[in-house]
Amino acid sequence: MTLLNSADLRNNFAEVLETLAKKREPVFVGRFGQPKAVLMDIFTYNWQSQVVSLLQKMKTGKLNHFEIETLNILLDDSARESLFAGLKDIEEGNVVPFSND
Repeated sequence: MTLLNSADLRNNFAEVLETLAKKREPVFVGRFGQPKAVLMDIFTYNWQSQVVSLLQKMKTGKLNHFEIETLNILLDDSARESLFAGLKDIEEGNVVPFSND
């Protein structure tokens, strides 16, 4: 767990953002050694928002089979890690173009 005080965050903001994007681990911001806020990368935020949205919809019983499949993938650790690894490969250019030749 990374805990920064507000001065460290202010002085190293660009570096903190870069680390958030690369590591996808939350950064806690605190005062007097106590966490007061959490920063997270946008990918993780969007992932969590989608999971929460689907779980709320599930309570109503109105999930279609595509949404159930999406939720299963999002909540499966192995599938999620494979997705992250694939996205990292794309980001780093470790891909081969697909051809139908």
